[in-house]
Amino acid sequence: MRFRINLEISPFTDGTMIPIKYQPLFLSLLKRGLQNSAPEIYKELYETNKEKLFSQAIIFKGAKFEKEKIVLQTPQVLYLFSTPRAELAMAVYNAFIYLKNQGEIPFHRELNIAVKSISMIYQDPITEKQVLFQAVSPILARDHNRETRKDWFLHFEDEGYESILKQNLVNRLVPSMGQGVSFDIANLSIRPVAMKKTVTKAYEKYYQGAIGKIELRGEPYLLNVIRDVGLGAKSGLYFGFLNQLNQGGE
Repeated sequence: MRFRINLEISPFTDGTMIPIKYQPLFLSLLKRGLQNSAPEIYKELYETNKEKLFSQAIIFKGAKFEKEKIVLQTPQVLYLFSTPRAELAMAVYNAFIYLKNQGEIPFHRELNIAVKSISMIYQDPITEKQVLFQAVSPILARDHNRETRKDWFLHFEDEGYESILKQNLVNRLVPSMGQGVSFDIANLSIRPVAMKKTVTKAYEKYYQGAIGKIELRGEPYLLNVIRDVGLGAKSGLYFGFLNQLNQGGE
């Protein structure tokens, strides 16, 4: 299930800005809603080490991205949320209903934010073994070194890009779906089609990722799950959100 949440920032004038590290601002908004409308879900997501089986994206229409700030061109901001878990989807929906009823909420410095509307996004179930996706927010292929506890984020043209994305999926899906899913992940094919490198500053770090079109071939049930939880690492922090473009093909 996935939702489109329309937000509005105020007061808005030409040159209204928010920090380039916008992720904590919007995550704080989600947490506020969950704490008040679904505290048990909030605790599960943010007070345990469970993998977060959802993906999110923030869309700033026409905004200008500078080194330390985002210059907004419109007060409207689009928040996208997706998950295969019905219970979580309902909790998030109710969280944004709660926020909508609060009216204007303090957001950043003198700026407020308000939830204007929430609507469901329908996508056809995946029944074919080949799907072309659009990465709306950057896909992060995270190679984690357990000994040094350091991360390396691969470029989509790097050798090992596909294998690292598969390992990211194993890490995320096996705890909830069981070891059996790892076989189908191993047989998954991931092929960048028309992708562009991105560098995102968030949480005092720089993350190399990629947006654009990417083709996946595999079992339909797995492709449905990947579409809903996102591809790559840190999808709960506004990375790896996928839109389904078409399915089937040669």
